[in-house]
Amino acid sequence: MKEKILLYNPRPNPHLRPVDLPLSLLCISRFLDKDGYNIKIVSENLYDDHFDVIREAAKESMILGVSSMTGYQIYDGLKASRIVKEANKDIKVVWGGWHPSLYPQQVLENPYIDIVIKGQGERAFYDVVKRTEEVAPYENILGVHWKDNGRIYSNQDRMLEPLNEMPPIPYHLVDTEKCLIETEFGNRTINYVSSYGCPFRCGFCCEQTVNKRRWVGLDARKVVDDLERLEKVYKVNGVSMYDSNFFVDMKRAKGILSGMLERGLTIRLGNVDGRTKQLADADKEIWELLRATRCYSILTGAESGNQEALEIIKKDINVEDNIRFAKRCHEYGIKVVFSTLVGLPIPGKTYDELAKKTGEQIDATIKMFDELLSYDSRHRGLMFIYCPYPGTPMYQNAVELGFKEPKSLEEWSNYTLYEKHTPWVTKKQVLLVSMISSYIFMFLDSDTITWIGERIKSRLKRGLFLIVFKFYRILARLRWGYKYFGIPIDYRLFQFAKRRNKSI
Repeated sequence: MKEKILLYNPRPNPHLRPVDLPLSLLCISRFLDKDGYNIKIVSENLYDDHFDVIREAAKESMILGVSSMTGYQIYDGLKASRIVKEANKDIKVVWGGWHPSLYPQQVLENPYIDIVIKGQGERAFYDVVKRTEEVAPYENILGVHWKDNGRIYSNQDRMLEPLNEMPPIPYHLVDTEKCLIETEFGNRTINYVSSYGCPFRCGFCCEQTVNKRRWVGLDARKVVDDLERLEKVYKVNGVSMYDSNFFVDMKRAKGILSGMLERGLTIRLGNVDGRTKQLADADKEIWELLRATRCYSILTGAESGNQEALEIIKKDINVEDNIRFAKRCHEYGIKVVFSTLVGLPIPGKTYDELAKKTGEQIDATIKMFDELLSYDSRHRGLMFIYCPYPGTPMYQNAVELGFKEPKSLEEWSNYTLYEKHTPWVTKKQVLLVSMISSYIFMFLDSDTITWIGERIKSRLKRGLFLIVFKFYRILARLRWGYKYFGIPIDYRLFQFAKRRNKSI
């Protein structure tokens, strides 16, 4: 048996335990598992005493790998990193994921972190493990940054590597039964990714920094192989797609959907990511395939109901594209989750002018949501306050307008989507956006009652939930119908309950 590799999936939210598959950790385990390494993956949904498990496993491990997005995962990942260093002073701590890929040198300034992998991690992490095992330097491993005796070293970036030659995802490394969740499209749903990257130029998105607007996708046949294995071996009936843009290669997308039909798969896809204009303009064949495979929902960055905002973002769509897309989804029975953002950094504007622009963006997006909802009550709107991310085209605009960028890894751990990070967005606007996205639309969405109800196993608690839910649905509909969002007592009570019940 080869050296033990310890991997940790940090909690993404201070109030919610992770419930799904630690997919990023399984992906970076592909080559190591094939090579016979002893890999232990730890997450809160896999072990109740997960930090104790980490502490004990670290004593016999050569490396701890941590995957982290910006926000609370940093806080939780640092806690795990400190624990393993205390348990084993010789262990190497390697961080990867979105945030380390954006700020590799700042991440390495933390005393508990030795190595950072920027971008795609499968091959790079394998090479790091090999060099560590051989006690060899990390020079020339693309995408790897490391420190030695306090000095930080950086290799060149790694370009996205084709996925077709990689080993399949090693699901056997975790107890998949603990990673299955109830969703609208399957009571045994698991997360899956079939491609990396996105070629488009949205100004707020860090894909441009991390993957340089490149995209690689697993061959359609191999994707169908994976889906068939999930259905027949692991009895999965729903798949939440984690691709940044599933429909970049439309021929490939058609091949996946037609392959599912040819093999008689009943597994259902949900939250498939796509662009409104691309799909609104797509031919009838892809839509017929989506309907035939019973695709449940598409997640799309509609971004705004305000055309000026779309142009600032460089979204390369019109508001009308969002409407046309919603109509086609209604025609083919597909639910849509529309993601939007407000509070954009517009150069040359005062704070008062930016606050006014933010209000216009909110009002226009609410108006767009009204029309989208008129096609299907299942459609759901998400609204976020713009959060500046380093390396994105709009980031420097935000800094020049007064955004106080975090100066350390620890400071970035407090960075969340719903909080106020820019000085021109008012507290009232932050409250309104959070209320609409996480409260109003949760109850307007006619499917919510189904998937949350299935997660509550106690019959008594489920009965109480149904009573409370129906009451709150009435309040949410009244608020939305009259566009009245003042005196948010009901929202505050909802937030209180949400922090104490992971099902919500």
